Amino acid sequence: MNILITLSILTILIAINALYVAGEFSFVSARHSRLAQMAEEGNRLAASLHRFLEDRRNLDNVVAACQLGITVSSLVLGYYGQAQLSPIVADLLLKVGVESEAAAISISATAILIVLTITQVIFGELVPKNIAVQYPERLALATFVPLQWSLHLFRPLIIIFNGSGNLLLRLIGQEPVSESASHLHSPDELLMLVEESSEGGVLDKVERHLLLNTLRLRELNARQVMIPRTRILAAPASLTVEQLFERLAASPYSRMPLYEGSIDNIVGLVHLKTLYCVKRERPNARGVDIMQPVLMVPESMDVEKLFLRLQNRNESVAIVLDEYGGTAGMVTLEDILEEIFGEIQDEFDTEIPPVFVDKEHKRLFVRGDVLISDLNEWLDLYLDDEEVDTIAGYVLWQLGRLPQEGELIPLGEKQARIEKMEGHTVLQLSIPLDDDELQKVEDIIP
Repeated sequence: MNILITLSILTILIAINALYVAGEFSFVSARHSRLAQMAEEGNRLAASLHRFLEDRRNLDNVVAACQLGITVSSLVLGYYGQAQLSPIVADLLLKVGVESEAAAISISATAILIVLTITQVIFGELVPKNIAVQYPERLALATFVPLQWSLHLFRPLIIIFNGSGNLLLRLIGQEPVSESASHLHSPDELLMLVEESSEGGVLDKVERHLLLNTLRLRELNARQVMIPRTRILAAPASLTVEQLFERLAASPYSRMPLYEGSIDNIVGLVHLKTLYCVKRERPNARGVDIMQPVLMVPESMDVEKLFLRLQNRNESVAIVLDEYGGTAGMVTLEDILEEIFGEIQDEFDTEIPPVFVDKEHKRLFVRGDVLISDLNEWLDLYLDDEEVDTIAGYVLWQLGRLPQEGELIPLGEKQARIEKMEGHTVLQLSIPLDDDELQKVEDIIP
């Protein structure tokens, strides 16, 4: 009967340890957004837990209570287990032939320590931890009430231990960090989390692409996303509304910059709708009379800042200036959104796609304005992108001349082929892929 009581008490102690382990990992891993969603669905306990975790100090206190509970339960488990089971096992050893009482006690103490440790690690640590990591919100709700009781029970000790620990950290020149602060991730850490989630099957290819593009937007500047000046449709501001309307209506665009003298001196912007309305009443009015001011930005401006500035000014177009004050290119809201969502095609778009995978011939077709940094990521090419941004610029920079269609050119360890040229512009090239690269590109490019 005594042995059953002892085993029951040991089981309870292991269960208490498992409770604190599950509570600690579930509280740390629980997503606030999921708890808020459960609260909106009518779960009152989830609402209470969400409010409780809004105060970051509460999470620190819960973790401290769990650590204290784990320590106390483990110490009691070891002490009580040895005190109750060691004499029983020692008597059994003496009965089966161990001659020395000291040897029997030593062997029994060692055996009980090993058995209790293995049992504690498996059932008191590993099992509850894995369950809590897989179902953090469920376990956090299940352990919320007993952990609140523990907070009240251990509060004086928690205050002493947290205060002593923080004081020690400050004495050695370190500022204490809140446990909740460990959940705050830098952009680079978020990139790693997205990659790990994708590899683990949590995110599909399109979700991974959107999240990575959004996070990497901060690394881009206006020069890298702009339409280059050679592709800008612009007109002299001195033209009449009738002339401007005919020119813009024949194009796939709805807005057109106006300049005085040359395209390096852009003075405004006209909209097709405005031209249509004015044309009926004042067809001979000049563009300079009806144009709207246009936002000017340096080519080094971060795309994030550019996007916010366009939003704040309720504009959709910005002219990008080079370091000498000339026109380097033009950026639209669509250009920025395409960096996140990929190419946005409409009925007027006749351009070749930026990236196309030919599975049959194992080749990657790349448009000339694709960024070198993207190509480096896809194929691990390690091409230098400090001098130029796009793959077309890299080809011209490397060759020092204009290539010919069909010409093979070195691209790192690859031999790329020029597929299309238009005047002095490399429109498209293709790169051979091995089986591993083909699989990687298919996984990365949506």
